[in-house]
Amino acid sequence: MAAGTYNISIEKGIHFDVSFTLKDSSGTVINVTDFTFKAEIRRRPETGLIKAFTITKTNASGGVIALEMTGANTLALPVGKLVWDLVAKDGADKIRRYLTGDVTVTESVSNTVFS
Repeated sequence: MAAGTYNISIEKGIHFDVSFTLKDSSGTVINVTDFTFKAEIRRRPETGLIKAFTITKTNASGGVIALEMTGANTLALPVGKLVWDLVAKDGADKIRRYLTGDVTVTESVSNTVFS
């Protein structure tokens, strides 16, 4: 099964979060209880890691996961077009890529640092 495409827009200094329900090719929800996830942002697939998302299983048996990045972490992202993907290792040690796409990082108008 090829990874689905999901493009992301992130504003520097702004908290980012999104949830996904993972399903197989027949549309059946995937129980992710025994899964370990990674979701990373890079300039290109072959370049070094820029930032990783925090991943939470919000309803593991229902296949729901949430990706999150704090405002402090989004502030550190370079402006422009980057790439990301979501990979998982299941309980049988099979590694699959579920999502991939572009990340467009833009500047915020307001200063996001509060004192």
